[in-house]
Amino acid sequence: MEPTRPGEIESADRHIAPRDALELQLTQIWEDLLGHRPIGVDEDFFQLGGDSLMAMSLLARIVQQTGMTLPAAGIVRAPTIEKLAKVLREDSNPADWSALVPIQTEGSKLPLFCIHPGGGNVLCYLQLARLLAPERPFYGLQCPGVDGIREPLATVEEMAEEYVAAMRRVQPRGPYAIGGWSVGGVLAYEMAQRLRASGDDVRLLAIIDSGVLYSCAIVTALFPKGEIGVLDMLRLSSSEQLSEFRRRSAPARLIPEDADERLARQIFHLFTSNMHAVLNYRAEPYEGKITLFQASEGIVKRRFEPAREWPRMCDDVEVHMVPGNHLTLIQEPHIDVLAQRLARCLEAVEP
Repeated sequence: MEPTRPGEIESADRHIAPRDALELQLTQIWEDLLGHRPIGVDEDFFQLGGDSLMAMSLLARIVQQTGMTLPAAGIVRAPTIEKLAKVLREDSNPADWSALVPIQTEGSKLPLFCIHPGGGNVLCYLQLARLLAPERPFYGLQCPGVDGIREPLATVEEMAEEYVAAMRRVQPRGPYAIGGWSVGGVLAYEMAQRLRASGDDVRLLAIIDSGVLYSCAIVTALFPKGEIGVLDMLRLSSSEQLSEFRRRSAPARLIPEDADERLARQIFHLFTSNMHAVLNYRAEPYEGKITLFQASEGIVKRRFEPAREWPRMCDDVEVHMVPGNHLTLIQEPHIDVLAQRLARCLEAVEP
């Protein structure tokens, strides 16, 4: 059978074929990545089997093969080739950029807002959103700088202020349910402080394997004894630092394997910026309740674990142990348990 030409429709399965060069390039990337063909330009990436990890690889391949930059959350907003091509053709205006990423907007239950981890994007939450109740709205809050459209913010306080403002655009007042994994948990904590200070009801603050001291310990754990230490790494050239970071962070999949040096350097810059922000953050005591989800497989010394850190800041901390370690609890197969525990906590605080 001859391949379908751009502009034609494949008659057997009614696949809408690519109609221009950009749609053709995107179709070839999708077919190679998903291992499925033909793919119509109106078919949904996630319904075809795409997931958060594939989405990161998709981002890298688009940059590499088209030279065009796709916003990190672009595949969430535009999950078809047709819509994605339209997004890529549009000029990105920093004034139009928003931290808010609608992942699941249907339903009448209390919305959940999850804040990005150190890598800055919210694609890691796609599976979690799908495992929660279909009537549970789910929004991600991504980091300025994740697309290269804006510069990263320098402090936890600046990020929390922008994220609260973005959240209020879809939910002007409480009760609120917010949370975050890794760096996102620290940012959610500061957001909760600000919401409560303004008189809002924070019904759920879900901190997923996160902490200020814990973040420092996690970074240190990436540089075990017998290998290049943190201080030694700082003495390396920028290209050597990037290469070493890619190798050490591979289990967390912060940088897609397909990422070229430009995209990898952008993610590295954003990660180090976010880590500096967290390490310079001075958390104040919290008078509400913290719901902590801690990985059962520790990779740091026990004294740095979140279950020991947060009770120093809050008198009401509810701890849920979930399978996996800091890097894997948000991935299959462990994420099923995290989603079940989180869903029960959300139901318990439902207005």
